[in-house]
Amino acid sequence: MSRGRAFALVLVVRLTVGALYPADANPVMVGSAAGRFEIAAIDSTAAHGVAAVAEEGWRLLEGPLGLPAAFSSPVFVRLLPSAEQAGAGPFRVNVEPGGVVSVWLHASAGSEAVLRRALVRGLLSRLAVAQTGGIETPAVPRWLEEACAGWWATRAIGAQLDALKLQTARLSPPGIAALLDWPRGGAERPEFSGAAVWLLTFLQTESGPAGEWPAFLRRLLAGGDAQAALAACYPGRFFGTAARELWWQTGWHHARRIRVLPVIDAIESRAQLGALARFVFATGEGEVDVLVSLRAALARSGEPIVAAEVTRRAVELGRLIPALHPFYRNAGMALAEALGPGQKKAQRCDVLCAAFERDWRDAVELEEAASSALDALERTAGPPPGASAG
Repeated sequence: MSRGRAFALVLVVRLTVGALYPADANPVMVGSAAGRFEIAAIDSTAAHGVAAVAEEGWRLLEGPLGLPAAFSSPVFVRLLPSAEQAGAGPFRVNVEPGGVVSVWLHASAGSEAVLRRALVRGLLSRLAVAQTGGIETPAVPRWLEEACAGWWATRAIGAQLDALKLQTARLSPPGIAALLDWPRGGAERPEFSGAAVWLLTFLQTESGPAGEWPAFLRRLLAGGDAQAALAACYPGRFFGTAARELWWQTGWHHARRIRVLPVIDAIESRAQLGALARFVFATGEGEVDVLVSLRAALARSGEPIVAAEVTRRAVELGRLIPALHPFYRNAGMALAEALGPGQKKAQRCDVLCAAFERDWRDAVELEEAASSALDALERTAGPPPGASAG
């Protein structure tokens, strides 16, 4: 697609956004990281909230989906003021001429689960456009959408993973053919939703240096037959439908029973905690998004938009702290105290921010020292027992 045509398509999207709202409304545009999601809404607090949720989803799904750092154009999310505009369901995803992907979502559509599914379908559609060049309307298999939404939920909230294990412990794995071919217009199947998460987990585990999972994902998003793609992308795993079923059922039980460490590593802890401590808000006459320090954000916590974002982050941090690497646990608790309820005086903000910054520096220094020590040990260690000197 040429640069001029891409610009024209984005301009059309922005003009369309203006037509979705009453004439006296003042829609706002809020973005996550560039080239990821852009949210249009009347309520700026809601728009910022969706942007934060969308960025969380990108972070948790970039590994399984092999997401790029950014797309050439973001997924456009439109929070609609009336349910009629959203269509028959709580949301719909359109792939417009040229490959522009938009998610139409009723502003009060309901639960976090609905929001996750809407963002996941938009993200998978945009990934398909990027991989296929946007020539045709992308195919997003229902099981894959459910799997990614479930993966997101169980990685964002550890208790959700425990709940999924308990729920599926009482079930037998559904047939893999029925799961792969689960029709979008079919009935809701809660047992399929849980099985989809284990299938996603299993297929990633089975993928090796040959890149079986990325190849399978590309074929799925290009509209290929799922069962044929599975056989082609995972050669040597099974021969015939009976062997394929045994392979899948063994993988189901392994994925469901495997123990997941309750602590994330230091690198991921630093990334997630750092993201919660960084604020981006529109400031000045031009309403340009700029990075705002933690001190400045707390000083403005009396403003509704800032207060809502601080509260949201405090809730997310409360879920994250038990899983933080020990290096970053103190910094997490210090940040939680800074984001705690109530507007704080300037002197109190300074004390809380200084405590977080001190614990953050200590954590980074510990991580760097540990990494250097391990590197030095690896350089000085001899070859493993039984290794050939040649």
